[in-house]
Order: sequence, then structure tokens, then C-alpha cells
Amino acid sequence: MKKKYIEVINYLYSLQRFGIKLGLQNIEKLLKLFQNPEKDFISVHIAGTNGKGSTSSFIASILKASGYKVGLYTSPHLVDFTERIRVDGIPISREKVVEYVKSLQNEIDLLKATFFEVTTAIAFKHFADEKVDFAVIEVGLGGRLDSTNIILPAVSVITTVSYDHMNILGDTIEEIAFEKAGIIKEGIPCITGCDGKALEVIRKVANEKNSKLIVADEISKITFKESDEYKVKFDLSTGKNHYVDLVAGVPGKFQTRNAQLAVLTFELLLDLGFVNYKPENLYEGLLKVKEFSGLRARLEVLKPLSNYHQKPKIVIDVAHNYPAINQLVTELEVFKRNRLLLLFGVMRDKEYEKMIKKLSEVTDFAVATQPKIGRALDAKMISEIFKQNGVNSVYIYDSDKAFDFIVNESKEGDLILVTGSHYLAGEIIAHIEKRKIECLI
Repeated sequence: MKKKYIEVINYLYSLQRFGIKLGLQNIEKLLKLFQNPEKDFISVHIAGTNGKGSTSSFIASILKASGYKVGLYTSPHLVDFTERIRVDGIPISREKVVEYVKSLQNEIDLLKATFFEVTTAIAFKHFADEKVDFAVIEVGLGGRLDSTNIILPAVSVITTVSYDHMNILGDTIEEIAFEKAGIIKEGIPCITGCDGKALEVIRKVANEKNSKLIVADEISKITFKESDEYKVKFDLSTGKNHYVDLVAGVPGKFQTRNAQLAVLTFELLLDLGFVNYKPENLYEGLLKVKEFSGLRARLEVLKPLSNYHQKPKIVIDVAHNYPAINQLVTELEVFKRNRLLLLFGVMRDKEYEKMIKKLSEVTDFAVATQPKIGRALDAKMISEIFKQNGVNSVYIYDSDKAFDFIVNESKEGDLILVTGSHYLAGEIIAHIEKRKIECLI
């Protein structure tokens, strides 16, 4: 089976040559071959520039804690392809991946279907076969023309809108917001954490689609209490309920917003008659989000390194654009340290100069590296920009060697931060945990 899986996964990755195709024609044809499995479960659809992965995971975790069988579809993966498609937090089996790809292969070749189109079809088929009650579906890119937009969800969620993927989604906040608002369906309610110009666009689309728009800040209020290296505590008033001492099982004050959107989504599903409600389930779902959903690399403190002579604290985070890096820098105050040593790699289509400038405010020493993906920015260029911002920096192209180097440079009491890209986070997790990384998409 291992050999078959490797053959199939290499075939899947080879579909990258077809790039990104915006539109629903291919996914419609692929799903028809599977007898339209997307109609066999209740879905929640999540778009947004940042926070959609965490929000999706919180929603899935609350639903699981409430006794439902829950599918979760997210991207990209960190180490294994199977991480993208989970049921109750458990990744799809390799045998199922082989089975589903083989059954679609002739149609894939005929359509020249993309990697993401095929992966989406596999996810929906798996969820239907597993007879999930709910599937929480994260948009891949944008929303309006994303393959996942084939679903008719019970609820749509738009987390945030900021500058990212401008070459595809548009150069202005209004253009990007319009693409993300494309997940709003006729008569289907939508929850959003957006404000400003993005909210104006989303509100206009919601009105046109006869969709009830629930704006998080207009109906609910977060009262932050405390955070540490592993969790964050807060109160939340939603208009319907007042929750005291909610604890999100991942650190970072910004996670209170993602948890807020998840709670509002669950309450809306309750209003619509889709779920039963017990407050203790909601509390459990937020607290056990990593266990119940598989969420990783969100200000994650990695286990001590037994194979390194130093024992620095290592934090890994998937912040991959300027707004996320800006948040990350603010949150680092909960991590006590003597020095901050940074391992950084980024894609060249990001606002990398702004990201590096922000990180330079808190960084004592930076090692620039280059994830093994064609879109990665040259490590030497990254190092030069750090130096221009007054940070001592070196570059090492291989991320495994870069990590070993930065650990050896560290001392007791230092904090090593790995960030800049999902792809870098995946490579370093695989290296530390002695796992083979299949490929990075």
C-alpha cells in the first residue's frame, strides 16, 4: 500500500502543473462522478484572509464536543497530505486517498483538473462515506470562484479581509472583499468579523443575496482576561448568552476573535435548528481544539528537543502575511526570553519587506532560509533585508540545516521563533519529529 500511496500522491502533486483554475466547472464534473457527495451533509463554509483555519477548527471542535460527527477540510497541510481531510480530528487514511484518486483518474486527465479541485472532491466524498453530520469547509483561495464554493452551506463565515494574493484577487480591499463575499448564498446567513471598506462590500453582497448578515462586533463583545504560552482566557457576550471564563486551547489574544466567530456560528446553527446546545460542550470544544481538530503551528510551543545539546524554547507559527506577522509580534510578550532568535522563510508574493521590518522590532538574530517550493523568496535577499533593518542575520538555504544552526547558536533562556510560511512550519515540524515530508503545496 505504501508504494501505491506514493505513486498516487506523486500523481496528485503533479497536477500542480495546471496551476490555479478559478471556476466551478471541473469540480461539478468530478463531484458528479461521486454522485454529488456534497449534498449528503450539513456544511459550514469559511473564507477570509487570516484566521479561517483556526476559526474552522474551533467550529469543528465545538460540534464534535456536542456529540456530532464532523468533517474538517483545510489547506495547506504541514507535513502529510492527509492532514487536509479529517473526520473528528483523524486524518483520512492513505488507502482512501488511493481509492478515490484511482476512481477519478480518467476524468482528472480529461479535464486537466488541478490539485485543489481533486483534493476538494476527495474531501467531500470521504465526508459522505463517513456519514458525517457536519462538514466545516475552509476556502482555498478567495471564495467566489474557489472549488469549495460548490456547496450550499447552512452558514457562511468571512473572518477577515486584508491584502494577500493580490495577483489573483485584486489590488484593493474592496476587490478582495468582493471575491471573499462570493461565498454568500441566496437566503443563507453569513457571519463576519470584518469592518471598514471590506464590511461595506460584504454588506452590499449580503443585501443583494437576501442573506442575513451578522457582524460580530455589532452583536457580541469579547472581554480579554489573560493568556499564557498555551491558552487564552476571555469572557464573551453574544446577546443570547454570556460566557464567563472561556478558554481557547491555543495561545494568542487574536484567537479570541476566531473563537468568537466560532461561538456565533454555533449559536446560529442552534437558531436554525441544526444543533442541540449545552454550554459545557461549547467550553470543551474551545479548550480541546487541538485534540478535536488537529490544529497545529498556531504559536505552538514544541516539545523539548532531546537530540540537541541546548534546550531553548521553540515556538512555531504559520503567520504568512503582514497582518498575521503584526499580530504575532504583539503576542510574543507572553513568552519570557533572554533573546529572540528567528528562523524565517517567506513566499515572494507576500509583503515581505513589511513583514521583515515588523519582525526586526523584536528579533536579536535572524536566520533566513528557503522552503522547498518554487514561490519561496531567496534566503540571501531575506538576510540582506534584516541587515538593513539593523538585525544581525545569516542565510542558510536548506531549512533543516538552518534549524540545526539556530539551535546550536541558542542558549538557555532564549526563544527560537519559526515563522513566515506554512511550508517552513511543515518542514521544521517534520525535521524535529523525524518524519518524512511528502511534498509541500
